[in-house]
Order: sequence, then C-alpha cells, then structure tokens
Amino acid sequence: CMDLDRLSRLADRVLAIQMAIDGADFIEVYRYFLERGADLAGRRSEQATDEQLERVAFEQARRVFRGGVLEGGAPFTKDVVYLDGLLRVHDFLRAVVAAGRADILQLLFCGKLSLNDIPVLCELADMGLLRAPKFLPPWAADRRFLVSYLAYSGFLERVRIGRVHKRYAEVLASAPVARFARP
Repeated sequence: CMDLDRLSRLADRVLAIQMAIDGADFIEVYRYFLERGADLAGRRSEQATDEQLERVAFEQARRVFRGGVLEGGAPFTKDVVYLDGLLRVHDFLRAVVAAGRADILQLLFCGKLSLNDIPVLCELADMGLLRAPKFLPPWAADRRFLVSYLAYSGFLERVRIGRVHKRYAEVLASAPVARFARP
C-alpha cells in the first residue's frame, strides 16, 4: 500500500506535469513546489528548513522535467501513467471483491500484465500452464485486509469531502505545527 505522503507527492507531480504540458518552465514548476512548502517535506512533527524545502522542490521539479525540455511543453509523464495505473488497479480490486472473485487476486502477481490479460491468465491456470506466484504482498496474502481496506475506501468515497474540509479548515488553520519533545 502507498502511504498518504507518497500519494500526495505523486499527485503534486501530476499537477506539475500538467503545468509543464501547458507551457510552464522549470522555474515556474520549482516555484509551485516551493509554495507547496511543508507538504513537500511530508507531514512531520518538525518544521522543514528553507534549505530542505528548496532541495525537495528542486528534486520534485527535476523529476517532472527529466529528459524533457526545461522551457516546458514536454515533461516526463511517467508519474501520470503510474497514477492512472494505480487508480485502474484500485478499481479492478474493488470489482474483484464485489464479484466475489478472490481467485483472480493471485493472477495479478504472475508477472507484468495488463488487466485485460486476466481472462487469458484464468484459462492458462485452468489448463495447468500457470503456476501460483511464490510471493504475495501482505495485503494480497490476507484477503480480509484487502476487503476491509476496499470497504473503508468505498465508504470514504461516499463522504461529502467538501463539507468535511470546510468544517475542519478553520480548526487546522488555527493549529500550530505540533512539535513533540524528543525522549
């Protein structure tokens, strides 16, 4: 599973990629990441220094432009493709659970594949030509974890997040960064 900080960084890069596609240059994208500030460094209990923020902003901008044109228009779009695939797999897993097809879960770990390959892989397994994967990540090995995660994420999709954000925006805006004494 992906933690929220990593997902947030990935989403920020996807937005920055769109900025670059629309013509933003390296400096504009770098400034965008600088403005994101603490989100770049992750949600830590400590405040990041300006130097750390500048370094992280530069690294994030570099990832958007790697192998591309610094003047904008041709960013490296791997993160967009990755996020798209992540969302497709998430939706596919929801469909697998909803259909009661837990048998399909192991097929996702038989090698690199497209989700459209699943019917063929089912046939190969049925013919005895496909072995079960040797290793499964913990979330796939314990189907109860996957079902509970997907049920929770399905519930969250139904929550009217705009109202939730609005309700807590004032609380969070008035709350200073929590800094705990080190033991």
